[in-house]
Formats: sequence, C-alpha cells, structure tokens
Amino acid sequence: MQCFVRAPKLSKSEEIILLEESRKVAALNGKRLGLQDDNDLKFLLRGSHLLKVKSNSWRRERFYKLQEDCKTIWQESKKMLRSPESQLFSIEDIQDVRAGHKTEGMEKYAKDVPEQRCFSIIFKDRKKNLDLIASSDMDANHWVAGLGKIIAKTNSMSQRQKLQHWIHACLRKADKNKDNKMSFKELKNFLKEVNIQVDDNYARQIFEQCDTSQTDTLEDDEIEAFYKLLTEREEIDALFSRYSDAEQVMSLDNLVRFLREEQREEDAGPETARSLIERYEPDETSRTP
Repeated sequence: MQCFVRAPKLSKSEEIILLEESRKVAALNGKRLGLQDDNDLKFLLRGSHLLKVKSNSWRRERFYKLQEDCKTIWQESKKMLRSPESQLFSIEDIQDVRAGHKTEGMEKYAKDVPEQRCFSIIFKDRKKNLDLIASSDMDANHWVAGLGKIIAKTNSMSQRQKLQHWIHACLRKADKNKDNKMSFKELKNFLKEVNIQVDDNYARQIFEQCDTSQTDTLEDDEIEAFYKLLTEREEIDALFSRYSDAEQVMSLDNLVRFLREEQREEDAGPETARSLIERYEPDETSRTP
C-alpha cells in the first residue's frame, strides 16, 4: 500500500515570502508575454471558481487558476489519488476559447444559464471540450479575454522567445520547494528535464563559479548565467547559424545537411534527423518539422 506523507506546514512568514516570490515569477513571465499589468492576466493568476458542465445532471464547482509560468492552467479535482500533473493543462493545447453556448455540450446542458456567463475551451487533438459557467459576466469575460491574449501572444513569439520561456518553466518545475533558489540537486534535475548530459564534477565547477552570493544555491541572474555557461559555445553557435534560418530554427532538411557535411554521416536521411528531433528537441511545438 502506498504511503502519503503530509508536507510540513509553513509558518505565516514563510507563506508570505513564498507568495511574494510567486508573484515576482508571474510578473516576470507576464512581462515576457507583453502582458505586464494586464487586468485579465492578473485575474487568471488569482484564479476563480467555475462550474464544470458534463450533462444535465452533472455540474460541479471547481477552482481554476493560471500558473506562474503563464502557460499552464491548474484545475481542482475531487478524484482520489489523482497525480498533480493530471490537474494541469497547457495553453498550447488550446485550439480556441468560445464565449456563450457555442459547443454541443453548452447547447444541450446550459441553456438555462445566461450566455454571458458561459464559455468553452476547445482543445487540439480531439480532446473533450471543457464547458464552464462563471459566477458573473465579468468573470467569464476575464477568462475568455485573458486566455485569448495569452494564446495570441504565445503564437506571435519568436522561436528564441519560446525557448527562453520554456527554459524558465523547466527551472520553475525543478525548483521543488518553490523558494526560487536552485540547489545543486535541483539543477541536476533541471539538466535532465532539458536533455543536457554533463559530468557532475564539471556541473559542480560551473555551479560554484555562478554562485557569486556564496549561498550554495543559485538565484535569478545566477541561474541564467549557469545555463548560458553550460550551453553557449561560440563554435556551436557558428555552426547552428550556418544551418538555421532567420528565425534561428534548423529545419529537417538542414539537419540532414548538417549530419552529412559536418558529421560525415553519409547515410543520414530524414528519418535519422526526425528521430533526433523527437529525442532531443525540448520545445514540443518545434518537434514537427
């Protein structure tokens, strides 16, 4: 039988510090999206209770909240033993957000509710729609407008901006105790998350070099400095620029050309390149050549 250990209760001062740090992270990610001080974004980051609609007899109140990374939504669940990951869905998985009774589910099961309080999240890849009822017209408007803005801003980001946003999301995920400081152990988890394989001694050497505050943890600029030292090399950047386009994206064909010309892999073809992209490309949206 699996055992569950209750997380230690935080003191009031620790809760305040943690909340303030979360606000800073959310503000930084909002700024990256160009939505700093946006009221709709602020509302989504606070979250709200919504009625989830499945049938005439099934309406349940659930709490929904945009996470500090500004790219995932957390949804409350009453199911026992549900994993934390299953309570999250990515903004990138959303195809459309429709206000009113614009889905079959809403037409069937929510006609008794004013249209201004209703909206639906339409997912990609045939995933079931999420039909929701807000407690007020204003709340529904915040959700529809806020999600619409995030989707539009995300779609307009350059490849480099998407990668930076993704890196910070991975760093946040690796920060297990959510104190916005990265221990060496947490940094090693982050490296695994982004498919970087490096010798522990070398990683420790760079870690200590970046730890200018000498706290045995990395914070803010120290974390970015660590990542740059580990990944930025002039000779690699020069090669990448030669085989990538103006958006700093290496296409499937250009990767094949790189493997043949630089790596001398004469038998390399599209299938080889595609398998490398599937295995090592960290950004899911870039895995489709």
